[in-house]
Amino acid sequence: MVPGFEEPTLAYEQAMSGAERVKPRATPAGAFERAREYLRAGKRIDMVTLAADLGIARGTLYRWTGDRERLLADATWAEARSVAEHMLRRSQTKSGVDRIQTVCADFIAAFAGNASVNSFLEHERNSGLELLTRLNGGFRPRLVAWIATMIKTEIDAGRYRAPADPELLADGIVTIGERFLHHSGDPEVTPDATSAARTIAVLLREA
Repeated sequence: MVPGFEEPTLAYEQAMSGAERVKPRATPAGAFERAREYLRAGKRIDMVTLAADLGIARGTLYRWTGDRERLLADATWAEARSVAEHMLRRSQTKSGVDRIQTVCADFIAAFAGNASVNSFLEHERNSGLELLTRLNGGFRPRLVAWIATMIKTEIDAGRYRAPADPELLADGIVTIGERFLHHSGDPEVTPDATSAARTIAVLLREA
């Protein structure tokens, strides 16, 4: 479990469990969904603006979602997980290392060309990049865990002979993605999803 994220916020928990979001009055799940809509629209998440948009007090919003950094971590992860799950479903005709490589390559390509991600990093600058790459933050450890679960599923099914533990491979995949997508935060360097995919393929070579 990611330190500091053992207990989900009320908004995240209700949104992820499919709680009703459309009511005459704002709900925690609805507040979380509205934050995700801000991200998808390339709009900066401002707690004052979001609370006013929902017609609730800022204190209520904080009680539902946690502070702004927590909401950003939860919302960006929810968006990323949605994309990752879509890539996983789309790869159902593949198996083993081919499926793992395909999902990772497609996810990185989608991330590299995502206007919402670019807008998020423009709005948040260094703090946004730190939020996505922090070792003990609310985004990176969740992504590593998701990839590790995908790898373990293929191993347990006898479809992949992994050269290392799923967690180590997953961490390596995320590190490679960060290297070729963010280039240590240099805005002048274009994301290179193709090189990331090739490097991941080398990492995942079967034992």
